[in-house]
Amino acid sequence: MRTLILAAALGLAGMGAAWAQGMTAQDFVNKAGSGGMFEVQSSELALQRSQDAKVQEFANMMIKDHTANNEELMAIAKNQSLMAPAELMPPHSDMMQAVQAAEGDGFDAAYAQNQVTAHESAVDLFKTYSEGGDDEALVAYAKKSLPVLQQHLEQAQGLGAQ
Repeated sequence: MRTLILAAALGLAGMGAAWAQGMTAQDFVNKAGSGGMFEVQSSELALQRSQDAKVQEFANMMIKDHTANNEELMAIAKNQSLMAPAELMPPHSDMMQAVQAAEGDGFDAAYAQNQVTAHESAVDLFKTYSEGGDDEALVAYAKKSLPVLQQHLEQAQGLGAQ
């Protein structure tokens, strides 16, 4: 179980900026959309399973912020005739499985670690796309979203330090 969580975390962390290099607008929508869905779905699970007030507070913020951000991404994608993902894609689907598999006291740690990993990748993705993306509307969206994602990353890192 711990191995699965670490494998998912290390796999995403190693992708970093390379994950975002040379991507099309559709690639960005796929990766950003899947990441946003992971944030919401894993946070909804955290509200059900965690007994920690700080984890629940963070999860509520993730649901609120990422639901709004996901809606904005979907609207831009629709305007650009791009398809938004309907379900989690790897590596987010793997991360969701790791969070779902965590139980008891291990749940909060798995949730926090996967939030850190997801936000590290999201920051890299949005930063890289904002600096060289091929769609003006998505570049503006990435630039606007980046500071919030960076703030979420810092807060997720704080959760893991508890």
